Amino acid sequence: MSGELFETFIVSEIMKSYMNAGKDLDKIYFYRDKEKREIDLLIEEGNTLYPIEIKKGAAIQKDWTKNFGALSRIKDHKVASETVICQIEKKMPITDSITAIPVEYI
Repeated sequence: MSGELFETFIVSEIMKSYMNAGKDLDKIYFYRDKEKREIDLLIEEGNTLYPIEIKKGAAIQKDWTKNFGALSRIKDHKVASETVICQIEKKMPITDSITAIPVEYI
């Protein structure tokens, strides 16, 4: 259950920062498609989507990012800055298009 609590903490901190900046929360989503692929957080800014996975671990695993590809089916939106928030010590690339960032960045 600690993973779920960690995810809830991160999502609430991001939502809190949006509210404190005077931004609407109506463009922050949880994503799940009919194939039951989930992305923890999806932030929409204009026609750009920013997918975020939240993981409690500190050792990066490639399967953390397996569901990001599901967004390629969404029309009229560009997918940018795919991110994994986890308990690593410093920012590091997972792939050319996916970055892992430490929880301290939020």
